[in-house]
Amino acid sequence: MHFIWYNPDLCEYKYGNVASFNTEIEGAQNPKAYTVLMEFDKDSKSLASKIIQQLNIANTQSIVRIAS
Repeated sequence: MHFIWYNPDLCEYKYGNVASFNTEIEGAQNPKAYTVLMEFDKDSKSLASKIIQQLNIANTQSIVRIAS
């Protein structure tokens, strides 16, 4: 199983398997703030990369608009 999740500590979306998600949460400042957005039955790195790229762009643009 693989996930796309939002990492609030880094303010970015990430992709990985259950183990990488759990490892990231263990070192998190606020593990309850992590949000799983999508779940994949198999490794879909190519699709996930495209989705994450768009999510991170949208996230950056919304931060810029708030600041201006």
